[in-house]
Amino acid sequence: MDINNRPKNQFFKMTLQNRLVAGFMIAVCLTGFVATFISIWTINKTTINEVQNRVRQDINTAKLIYNNTLDRIASRIQFIVEGHHLDKLIASHHVLTIENIKALIETKPGMQISNNDMFLDMLTLVDANGKVIFRAANPKSRGDNILWDPLVRNCVEKKLLVSSTELMSIDHITKENPALSDRLKTDIVKTPLSADIGKKQLSEGMVMRVAYPVIDKKNRMLGVVVGGILLNGNIGIVDKIKETVYQNEKYKGRDIGVATIFQGGVRISTNVMTKNNERAVNTILSKEVYERVIVEGKDWVDRAFVVNDWYITTYTPILNMDNKRIGILYVGLLEAKYTDIKWRTIWINLGITTLGMILAFIISLRLGNTIITRIKMLKEASEAIAAGDLDYKLSPDKISGFDMLDEAFNYMSKSLKKRDDRLQEMHQQLTRTEKLTALGGMSAGIAHEINNPLGGILLYSNLVSEDLPADTPARKNIEKIIYQANRCKNIVQNLLDFSRTETGEMLPLQINSVIDISLNLVKGQSMFHGIEIKTDLTQNLPDVIGDKSRLEQVFLNLFINAADAMDKKGKLTITTKLNTHNEVIILVSDTGKGIKKEDLPRIFEPFFTTKEPGRGTGLGLSLAYGVINIHKGNINVESQPDKGTTFIISLPTTVSNSIE
Repeated sequence: MDINNRPKNQFFKMTLQNRLVAGFMIAVCLTGFVATFISIWTINKTTINEVQNRVRQDINTAKLIYNNTLDRIASRIQFIVEGHHLDKLIASHHVLTIENIKALIETKPGMQISNNDMFLDMLTLVDANGKVIFRAANPKSRGDNILWDPLVRNCVEKKLLVSSTELMSIDHITKENPALSDRLKTDIVKTPLSADIGKKQLSEGMVMRVAYPVIDKKNRMLGVVVGGILLNGNIGIVDKIKETVYQNEKYKGRDIGVATIFQGGVRISTNVMTKNNERAVNTILSKEVYERVIVEGKDWVDRAFVVNDWYITTYTPILNMDNKRIGILYVGLLEAKYTDIKWRTIWINLGITTLGMILAFIISLRLGNTIITRIKMLKEASEAIAAGDLDYKLSPDKISGFDMLDEAFNYMSKSLKKRDDRLQEMHQQLTRTEKLTALGGMSAGIAHEINNPLGGILLYSNLVSEDLPADTPARKNIEKIIYQANRCKNIVQNLLDFSRTETGEMLPLQINSVIDISLNLVKGQSMFHGIEIKTDLTQNLPDVIGDKSRLEQVFLNLFINAADAMDKKGKLTITTKLNTHNEVIILVSDTGKGIKKEDLPRIFEPFFTTKEPGRGTGLGLSLAYGVINIHKGNINVESQPDKGTTFIISLPTTVSNSIE
């Protein structure tokens, strides 16, 4: 025995029900595993994309707040210039009266930016040549020339407001405002992942600056007012971003969102907290982010480890007046919240999948039992049909979902019964044909045997009739003999016509035309008075190959028989159409007394008639049958007593012949 085949053989030794259940379980488990894998991947991808999309929107809001701060500085300095009439004061050389603007300088280093007012860290007035006239935060320091400052120089040259975020040396900053020296810490905290920022950044500060020209009414440049805010140690902007974007939301005691301003790669203003619950000022940006944003000048949108937590972050460069990258604006969302949401969703999904698999197992057991039950019913039904009970039907079971199979089985049973009925009908038709053929041969023999004596009777009867006086009673008797002999001769001729197989010339013809001609020949006769004639002839039918006179004889016979059956009261309907086999179908229907069921099998036999004695020979329908048979067609009859009769003729067309 092959050991490798044992599991396979054992599997196929299982019952059909167990195999169905096993198959369902394998399919369900595979589907469950695939669905779980895809759902986990989708949830993870969707969560990351959703958070990244959010931080992209958050950085745009942060930019608006950052730029709005610069605009507010510009508005404040414009108010100083225009509200204190500096143009008149400079022109009159009353410089000491300008000291009242000292109140606009920040007195508490690092205080948050007010929503209702704007305090500056530095404010300086220079003349048109760049000479310092007055420093509001350091009045004693004046007289030096700062035209070397690009911001001042651009304002003097363009006579326009100039604003930008710039790097200033610590010496320059402390000269503008000595109180700012405490905010310019240089004790950098580095980690193994930190970027190498160089020593130059340690000797500079990052300042939001605005230069506003002082111009008289004749458009002459009198001087420039330069003001700004030192971003190092100033928490106003980052806390404003955090409050506006994240509403100070917390998750498990930690801020859900944070913001930071970097000078180069050093955090100079942030609300990211260390483990000691202190602001992580002067900590260094990771090397990977530094190279992406500062070196390459591209935004960073990805997860990043910030101080002591993972965040979904966005970093965007801050440019100076010369479009050089001097710093970074950062916002981040705490990843822990979204990681917890992701895993919670995954566990819920796994629970639902597991529950679905359990339910699928229960349903598969039930469905397996249902399938086996229906298979047994189908087996019983098949055995019944095999035994000859073609009327056997399955009751549709719509609850179990097998109604389609039941309908298919019943349709098969119905089709078998129809085929059996057709076989019976064809057998009867074949029997009838054989019988008619035999009768035709016998009729031909009888007709030939009778025809000669009848000819002699007619000949001698006519001779005797010519020799008898017109008024003698014997002459009348001889005329009766001649009449009956002629009647016998017509019957013999009909017998010969019935047995004859040859036809006239077979030509393509339109069956509707043959019907119209035949109908016109009889509809004016008295026997059709009181009968409604209706025709429903399909136009553009294909031609049939036939003998026009013989087909006219068939239709005349059918029309006259229909009129006989209705006795001048009823409806005659003639219909033509094309069936799916490209055969022309002709239906001749009447509303007469109909034909009894037991008489239908004999209707095409010679000498068989349902008419009263003396009203028919019984050869008309047998002749019609012979003609249609010669044309390779079929003629059938459907009838119910007191409801009428329909003769159905099918003739092959030139199209069907070409297909064959």
